[in-house]
Amino acid sequence: MKAKLGVNVVAAVLCGVVMYTGVQHWQDQTEAQAQASEGKPYTVHREKQFSDVSAYTKNLPEFITEQIESSIANKKPLTLVLATSANESGWPEQLKKELEKTYGSDVFSVKTLSYGNQTTDELVSSHIAVQIDKLQPNIILFETPLQNDYQQLTLDETLQNTDELIHQLKDLRKTLIIQPSQPYLSQAESYEEGVEAIRGVSEENWVHYINHSLIWPFHLGEYVHKSDGHLTKKGGEVWGSYLVNWFTGK
Repeated sequence: MKAKLGVNVVAAVLCGVVMYTGVQHWQDQTEAQAQASEGKPYTVHREKQFSDVSAYTKNLPEFITEQIESSIANKKPLTLVLATSANESGWPEQLKKELEKTYGSDVFSVKTLSYGNQTTDELVSSHIAVQIDKLQPNIILFETPLQNDYQQLTLDETLQNTDELIHQLKDLRKTLIIQPSQPYLSQAESYEEGVEAIRGVSEENWVHYINHSLIWPFHLGEYVHKSDGHLTKKGGEVWGSYLVNWFTGK
């Protein structure tokens, strides 16, 4: 009698499991069909799952790592604004794709504000901080346009303007990171001199500075167009790779 009872219990449990599995499968199939009818791709796992992001954030300062971890925990994307002389289709797009590949599509929302050939003088006058603020950033990666400045302004003027720009951007009370521009060749001053001067202004204002200048070779023929001084496609990819490695721990 007891043996028979035990068999009945096991049978009931197995029946319950089969029924639950069937219902779950039916629900998944129903959702898949509904999305297919709307022309939407169906995926059961919509968000990238993280147990530990330390492998991706090992190059980042702690204050950015904490923001990323908070974004993942609270499922609130971080808006990263790239203020740069580069076109959106250049290294900004490269960085955007790699961030999504590494963290998934729900951690970073990348927006690019390209200011083209404007100098620091023009950026101060145009109130670029106001333009950046309209994009509702959490993190701002701001390029100081040394390459735009060196033919029109002295280094002292660039530094004074950069100091003003940093103060305007800090007033937004968002995470701010400064980086130098692409390399250039000047008879008046070296690129390295400008890079170090911008580092000094950043550190005086307690702003994190990313120095990508060390990645550029001495001979820039493959990386910078002789005609206008702008980066070649290969030059843009080198710059993008540096930032990708910094943000993703590669």
